[in-house]
Amino acid sequence: MAELSTLQQRVMLRSYEQQLLAARRLARFRVRRRMAEGEEPYDPDPSIKRRAFVEKVAQELYDSLIFTGSDNPMVEEIRQALSLAVGLELEFTYPPGEKLCIVGVGPDGPRPLSEDEQCRTRNALWRITRQKVDQSMLVKPTGLRA
Repeated sequence: MAELSTLQQRVMLRSYEQQLLAARRLARFRVRRRMAEGEEPYDPDPSIKRRAFVEKVAQELYDSLIFTGSDNPMVEEIRQALSLAVGLELEFTYPPGEKLCIVGVGPDGPRPLSEDEQCRTRNALWRITRQKVDQSMLVKPTGLRA
């Protein structure tokens, strides 16, 4: 892929700036409209939408990439963090005709985790996955001020 020329970069940045200005104008318009209608002037907390989006992305990673295997760098980071949290190298397997089995590989070799250990491992995996997705999001909303 060719690098952007200086002119192309300027045009792109100008376009982004115009989009930001339009978004600010719309936000001010919404505030004025709400105030005219006697409602609260500000949008609801944007972190609620963000949290829902983080949950959705984390669920996708959790369901389809982590258990089925992937070369995705985010998945590898999550697996490494999970191994550190549990204290074992972990493998996810699906024995024929059975549900997911989490196998811990320790100094004594591989061993299936007990139901309780698997439950704690899944909970830790979900927590770590959400944290990694949340940290990788570009912008954390700070609230809308017009």
